[in-house]
Amino acid sequence: MTYRFHSFFLCVLTILMLPTHATSEGFDLSTAPCGRFSSPLGQFSLSIAQYTATGQCTTSGSLGTGRTFPYTVKGSFSNGIAEEVIEILPAAISEPSHPSGKWTTRYSCASDPWLTPDGPPYEASVLKLKCPFISRTGPTPTQEGPSTSADGKKLPTIGQWFIMFGSAKPMTAWTLTPAERQSLMAKREADLAKERTSKRLKSGLQEQTPFRASLAPLILSPSPGQRFFEQTPVPIKLAPPNGWMDQTVNLDGTPHADELAKRGYAIELQRRMPDGTWIIHPTGGNAVRASEAESRTGYQGFGAGNSPVMKTVPGTWRIRAQMRLPIETGWSNWVEFVVMAPVTAPSNRVQKAPKMFGQ
Repeated sequence: MTYRFHSFFLCVLTILMLPTHATSEGFDLSTAPCGRFSSPLGQFSLSIAQYTATGQCTTSGSLGTGRTFPYTVKGSFSNGIAEEVIEILPAAISEPSHPSGKWTTRYSCASDPWLTPDGPPYEASVLKLKCPFISRTGPTPTQEGPSTSADGKKLPTIGQWFIMFGSAKPMTAWTLTPAERQSLMAKREADLAKERTSKRLKSGLQEQTPFRASLAPLILSPSPGQRFFEQTPVPIKLAPPNGWMDQTVNLDGTPHADELAKRGYAIELQRRMPDGTWIIHPTGGNAVRASEAESRTGYQGFGAGNSPVMKTVPGTWRIRAQMRLPIETGWSNWVEFVVMAPVTAPSNRVQKAPKMFGQ
């Protein structure tokens, strides 16, 4: 294939795979097996930019019926290297089979191809940013689907479409509109500003002991005055101090697993005695991992634990918490809660009502 023909094929391919607004220009998207994908979402840190997008493919089965199935795209850029991973999961047993596999391409890019403004991607020669590919891996030709149509005409497999469309830069960086790039750049500025603020906060916490001691984690559960039955779980749910910002978060804003792995808490439980004094409850180890304490259900090991010291007895209790890792903060305020005896079944014995006067 000559470069001119290759460029022409890329031109046609790019037009076919433009987003849905291209239909109004008279382009026929039906001939592209994977012709639509969503605008990429971005997540940024000082060390890496990450992108995700989703799309759908439609191919013909052995009986000529159309099969539609999803695919996902994950991209990243760091230290001059861009990577894009396109994945189609195999069909479920209950579904008709369809092409599947994972296509991974790595590029050498002078700048982030998802953020760098570029001209219309109809011809590779007019692109301002070209990223030579470093490596490319993909599934077997069998997994990529048939290479001929039902009438015997030769056609590109889905893998060949992906490879051709990503010949000059990652596929999802081709059709970004100026508005979409601007949105990604605004998200990047916001993410980096948040990370820099977090770094300054953590640096200050390490250096300023009095300020560090004035901070404390938040106790979200148990809530003040909450009641629990004896020997039932008492969920202990914690959150970092107010103003704490993680360097890496998931797309929904929750802390990334790597951040949770760095964080740890200590808890202290006390029980009030009949004379009004408080005694420390020997929990047998008060370290709690953030992956449990910050989860949706909270730490569940206290209240109905395996050992006697991890079980509750009726009375008034209180709890406080301290962050131990990655820094040591002060203790939170006490939160009191109540443990009640289980409700006993009513007696089957029937008591007669006293007779009224004159009866």
